[in-house]
Amino acid sequence: MHKETVLITGGAGFIGSNLTSFLLKNGHKVIVLDDLSRSSTDNIRACYNYSPNFYFVNGSVMDFDLVDRLVNNVDMVFHLAAQVHWEESIDNPVPSFEVHTRGTQNVLEAVRRAMAKKDPLKLMLYASSSEVYGTGQYMPMDEAHPFNPQSPYAAGKAAADRLCSSYHHVYNLPIIILRQFNTYGPNQRMKGYSAVIPKFVSQVYGNSPPTVYGNGVQTKDFHYVDDLIAAYSLIIEKWQELDMFGTAINFGTGKETSVNDLARIIIDTVAKETGRDLSGMEPIHLPKRPGEVMRFAADISLAKKMLGFTPRTDIKKGIQKYVRWYIKEGSGSA
Repeated sequence: MHKETVLITGGAGFIGSNLTSFLLKNGHKVIVLDDLSRSSTDNIRACYNYSPNFYFVNGSVMDFDLVDRLVNNVDMVFHLAAQVHWEESIDNPVPSFEVHTRGTQNVLEAVRRAMAKKDPLKLMLYASSSEVYGTGQYMPMDEAHPFNPQSPYAAGKAAADRLCSSYHHVYNLPIIILRQFNTYGPNQRMKGYSAVIPKFVSQVYGNSPPTVYGNGVQTKDFHYVDDLIAAYSLIIEKWQELDMFGTAINFGTGKETSVNDLARIIIDTVAKETGRDLSGMEPIHLPKRPGEVMRFAADISLAKKMLGFTPRTDIKKGIQKYVRWYIKEGSGSA
């Protein structure tokens, strides 16, 4: 794998920090841009061991001059910066939409300018979301599934997804779009608005029953972060030999897990890993939330065909790994 200089926006976040660590371990130079509004320096503390190949910039994708300056000095841009929780977008829709749309356009404009250099930018990856699809009209959901965003978060991600596509078609930018399903794993912390897995693990580890919104039959495609990072690695390895620019690709497992089943898996796993008797613990059901997608499962045929992508971590093994990480490192920040 050729060694590159990579800018990762949102690189101190959950997925971004895992990607940063992977790239550093494989000899790449990484510049992280993150305003730390929804992330933590705890996630990237070990990255400083790779100095001078690691550089952190505390700043926002909303600052075009900063983004432009950073993009001008790298080979690749991986744009992961986002307001990551759809529930937060319901409470605060304007900043959510702006960071996904204007923030993404800032990155795209900087990339467009960088393409005019003598040594132009090689690759931009955009971290889109399965939320752009809304509740599945058919299962599994392929890349041609209609967009039906059901929250301001999803609408912003859908707009940014299509904005990236348009910049490829109009300006011939070297962009690949990753539609990431419900990723989980180490560095995903219970802090303010939270994804369901860290929330459930935090609750159960603290001897409280998990809170399920609605009847719990809604499904997600839970994708362990190491498998997603493997997808990024495959793209970095193979993009030059494949006609991928302008392509949107699903990354998930293709398997549905209901929220009720997830709660049970987490209760059983925490019990096993801590030696507690949690056999009597049952989820508490609260009223359904507006904006929640009711059914998700990725069709990953395109990722398999183009990249040889195969997810290797099933939900029970992934939850076990996450619970062990949480007990060792994450519980103090819950």
